[in-house]
Amino acid sequence: MRAERPAKAERFWPITLASVAILFALWAGVSVLGLVNPLFLPGPGLLFSSFIDLLFNGYKGYSLPAHIGVSLMRVALGFGSGAIVGTLIGLGMGAMPLFDAFAAPFVEFLRPLPQLAYLVLLIVWFGIGETSKIVLLFLTALPVAAIAARDGVRNVPRERIQAARALGASPGQIFRHVIFFSALPEIFVGARLAIGIVYATLIAAEIIAGSDGIGWLVFDAGRFLRSDYVFVGVLLIGLMGLGLDFGLRTLERRVVHWAGK
Repeated sequence: MRAERPAKAERFWPITLASVAILFALWAGVSVLGLVNPLFLPGPGLLFSSFIDLLFNGYKGYSLPAHIGVSLMRVALGFGSGAIVGTLIGLGMGAMPLFDAFAAPFVEFLRPLPQLAYLVLLIVWFGIGETSKIVLLFLTALPVAAIAARDGVRNVPRERIQAARALGASPGQIFRHVIFFSALPEIFVGARLAIGIVYATLIAAEIIAGSDGIGWLVFDAGRFLRSDYVFVGVLLIGLMGLGLDFGLRTLERRVVHWAGK
């Protein structure tokens, strides 16, 4: 069933396109008719001119690509390191009950803890620079990736392990070639969940303790009632989030193309 989903989704793309067109038409109509003050809902024309202004003139000493690049760099470092370490911990938790008993309290404690609750503590420890933000994103991604990897290992069908053992595979070979690859689909699901949480946390962290980045741009523009800049920033944040998720889904289809078959 999973292999058929992309084909089914492709058949409905006109509906998706129509819904976006209807929303855009309503937005443009409200703007042209003057039903809402541009301060609260800038029109498409104003947003486009504001985007061009940000693109060529930047904001507060940084170009728009620089703000976007800084945010993406923080996501890459925080999510990348947290997902890798979390996955390794989760694989160990799933394969070794003793290690699971040791690591589970820390992972389970971090998982429901609101990330911004300990941002202030990280600022006290590491300062207001990049380190505190990246450590925050690292700690955000780690428990999600660890739980997904642990559950992926635990959900490996026993028949696969028994078949590999019957063929003479060593424990190391069973783990590398059977358990790990069987757990990959759930690992990727965890990665997609983690990157969404990491991305939302990044924007909040930039608003609270930032001087650059797309989240800080939105917050600072709002302080000066530049709602056109705010809307441009929000749209860019949404598009960047869609792009990150699309990248992970594309990677998942290439790496675990056999999943569900």
